[in-house]
Amino acid sequence: MPKTSTISISDDHPHILHSLKQLFFSVEEFNIVSESTNGKDLLTSLLQHPTDLAITDFALSTHHASIEGVAKLRLLKEKVPNVRLILLTSQNHPAILMKAFDYGVRAIVSKSDPVEEILHACQSVMQQGGRYLSPTISLLKNEYDSESSKDSALTPKEFEVVRLFSSGCSLAQIAARQNRTISTISTQKYNAMRRLGITSNTELIRYAYSLGII
Repeated sequence: MPKTSTISISDDHPHILHSLKQLFFSVEEFNIVSESTNGKDLLTSLLQHPTDLAITDFALSTHHASIEGVAKLRLLKEKVPNVRLILLTSQNHPAILMKAFDYGVRAIVSKSDPVEEILHACQSVMQQGGRYLSPTISLLKNEYDSESSKDSALTPKEFEVVRLFSSGCSLAQIAARQNRTISTISTQKYNAMRRLGITSNTELIRYAYSLGII
């Protein structure tokens, strides 16, 4: 039976690329036709020779010259909208991961899952359409959903504190800017992180970046 679906793979870890090539080598329904180690090369490849599927990582780089992370997903969605994106990631925060679906991602697989799980994701996307979550990602999402209450959305003031803090403002600068005490700003930041299930400043900045608010 001829291979019917073409795949581009992209990851900055050589062993990930090797594992993917080994996995798909003996699978009749898929054919890897290109590989790359960064978002720029993946985009160039897809612009020249679009494939049915693209498996890519989700490096959350905030370097302005980079097209990794959210910037990469946005560009891929804009430039090659017909390519079905499969996210293979070590990122483990559900709020960030679920946002990836807004940028054209069809399936999300954790690098903690068995390598065969990426094959299941590709088969699901090609045969059934819709969205696909690997077991690890599904578990993360279910745990997050069960812990989130109906009033878990940030208040406007909390959202603004998150935006300003993630943009590089200190708590003192935010307090002065909004004519409030540092204690008040600190409490609003803490409450926002608790609602989001975020435990570190780095993760908070990544969350704000994933929403495109910084």
